[in-house]
Amino acid sequence: MKRMGANISQVAAEAGVSPTTVSHALSGKRSVSAETKVRIHEAVDRLGYRPNLLAKGFRSQRTHTVGLLVADISNPYYPELARSVGDVLAVDGYIAFILNTDGSADRERTYLHEVVARSVDGVIVQAMSLGPEEIRHIVGDETPLVVLGDGRGEHLFDQVSTDDALGIHEAVDHLRSTGRTDLAFLNGAGSARLAAFEVASKRSGLEIGANRTASTEFTRAGGVSAMTWMLEVGPPPQAVLCANDLIAIGAMDVIHARGLRIPDDIAVVGFDNIETADLVTPRLTTVDNFAAAVGSAAAHALLGRMLGGTSPYESLALPTRLVVRESA
Repeated sequence: MKRMGANISQVAAEAGVSPTTVSHALSGKRSVSAETKVRIHEAVDRLGYRPNLLAKGFRSQRTHTVGLLVADISNPYYPELARSVGDVLAVDGYIAFILNTDGSADRERTYLHEVVARSVDGVIVQAMSLGPEEIRHIVGDETPLVVLGDGRGEHLFDQVSTDDALGIHEAVDHLRSTGRTDLAFLNGAGSARLAAFEVASKRSGLEIGANRTASTEFTRAGGVSAMTWMLEVGPPPQAVLCANDLIAIGAMDVIHARGLRIPDDIAVVGFDNIETADLVTPRLTTVDNFAAAVGSAAAHALLGRMLGGTSPYESLALPTRLVVRESA
């Protein structure tokens, strides 16, 4: 029978070790032998011991928590990113609370206020709607902050982004090399990837025809809606590039439903290289922007600040890469 209300000294006595050794074993911050760890965890279970994390936080002035705000946790890109963030933070004893904003300015604003009010030690936010000045103002100057963004606000916080233009240029060049010149782009709301497509098209000597761009949601349903509209207002393009893989998969749904062939009639290129991209038929050609690497870089940057780093803010742009499969 478990005795409730045990303290760390009682656990130490039960396991035959010092309270300091118990603390090291439970926090994972110091090396403790496997045999000793087993004895300590068995004692914890027998006594029903629960560490008082709140009191520990008050004493250290740290909560060992991080707020992670992402746009859409149902998009497979973000769980991969979040897992990478969590894995890096866990090594130093931090945990991340994940909040889903749906790309809404109101939610971004509300959740930033909430995590700051809960005294998190740091914040990682994907800024879809709020500007850099407002984000910094809400979080304040004392809380370490990393923004997953597009290069804005580099003087206000550390930032991790991807070189989306590189991947889109590769995609346009690839389509051009296969003889396709009538290209379309399905953009996500607020995304800068359309601008990269326009620059890449111009560089390749391609003109973007009428009704060859559309803005939609970053979802499969958004892809269905945008592709349906495009096929209704004009002839099919030779290829369609999409601001993420979910939009691309939705576009493929419509193309299949219209009896058109991929890639023979319309080639399709996505962006993000989520796991599903390799499972659809035909397998989706896409731009890989390495979600795990983004998460790892953001977490390392934040840890550097939380552990006392005072160097000038840095803006890191990770490379992207076109992954050619069957759809283009």
